[in-house]
Amino acid sequence: MTGAGAMDNGRDGRILHERAEGILRLTIDNPPRLNALTLAMWTRLRDLVADASGDESLRCVVITGAGDRAFSAGADISEFVTTRSTYEQVVHFHEDHVLACLNTIAACPVPVVAAIRGACFGGGLEIATVCDIRIAADDARFGAPVGRLGFPLAFAETQALMRLIGHAATAELLLEGRIYDAATAAARGLVTRVVPAAALEEAVNDSIANILRNGAMATRAHKAQLQRLIRDSSPVTEAERMAGYRFAETEEYRAGIRAFLARNGQGSGPGK
Repeated sequence: MTGAGAMDNGRDGRILHERAEGILRLTIDNPPRLNALTLAMWTRLRDLVADASGDESLRCVVITGAGDRAFSAGADISEFVTTRSTYEQVVHFHEDHVLACLNTIAACPVPVVAAIRGACFGGGLEIATVCDIRIAADDARFGAPVGRLGFPLAFAETQALMRLIGHAATAELLLEGRIYDAATAAARGLVTRVVPAAALEEAVNDSIANILRNGAMATRAHKAQLQRLIRDSSPVTEAERMAGYRFAETEEYRAGIRAFLARNGQGSGPGK
């Protein structure tokens, strides 16, 4: 998948996508509804990430919202009557669409960066939660006040949030329905860093540049390690440790060491 494109998913929303130089940029595009996600948009976002994840040339994914008012305000409430009226529909919506999308983003083998302006609520917050790096503009706001609509956050979605920010902050967001400003979100560990709104694009590009300075294999290995530790609190096994040392057999490792030694005047290094 190269170049730029978009897919109209019906109603008003769509997911814009652009792929260049190993970077996939995805934009949640539904500005009239604060970039709320329709069911079709959840599916499209999942499919775009899944398709790109199988490409070894992929180095980074960036997810953002169209315009400056919202990253995403969550699921499109106007669809609730047709997609979330019954138990069966709710199960289908959360398990086959929302959770499937979130799991695909989390499992993407390369870093996923969320660039956040404005409202980041409900499903938008959940998308940001499963990204690896969350860069927020100082006008961003975060929350999941779904209890005010009369329903709880889905259990798996609560689990992902609590893994990131712990019990106390999750309880604030869900039990009190608090809305965090960007500074509070940073203090709670919900975002990686906060920058002035006018500097958001520059900060995201700087993050991408830092990611690209690392070896592709090393970055993928780090992502896999982090996901293993997030999802499984059991001790790392000996087999896992031994498998992790396989980097020593790669040309990326040998080339990196040679380059380091050459820069520091220490000869050609291993592999020669």
